[in-house]
Amino acid sequence: MQVQALPQQVTIFIDNPYIIKKEVNVLMNCNCCDCNLCNPCKPYSYAQYGVVASPPSLSDLPMSILFQEGGQILLSNNTEITLAPGYLYQVSFIFLANPGINSYMQITPKIDGSLKLLYSVFSPSGSASGNTSASGSFIIPVSESESILSFNLTYPDTVSHIDVSGAVSVVGI
Repeated sequence: MQVQALPQQVTIFIDNPYIIKKEVNVLMNCNCCDCNLCNPCKPYSYAQYGVVASPPSLSDLPMSILFQEGGQILLSNNTEITLAPGYLYQVSFIFLANPGINSYMQITPKIDGSLKLLYSVFSPSGSASGNTSASGSFIIPVSESESILSFNLTYPDTVSHIDVSGAVSVVGI
């Protein structure tokens, strides 16, 4: 890989047996010095999305952009985050809701349309308060083609709707 430094942007010529040789322009994180010789620049991308909604059970949570930098992480529609290939991504989330007394909500990440129960959080509410929260963190390797990430909400049929608020943070590493 050859790297040619430009102000705020770098052109990378990728020569990898798994990727067709191509030129890619990405934002770079060059903090060590202006010369970029002591530590090669690494692409960076990070984003945070907010959730404030009352969606039906068994649906994906709608999100809005709080901030989104770098180009590898994009909110492609209001429920799906697109992750560019060639990176690991650390995903963290926290959601708060009030499904009612002695009830629950379940948040399950979906990667490329498949529910990932390993990362799912089941959050029961207590008898004194109907409040609950769900949080988690996991890493997604995205190797050859882009991946789509979303968060599915489930709650009991006995609950007509719940108000959910929270945030999803994604960092390319």
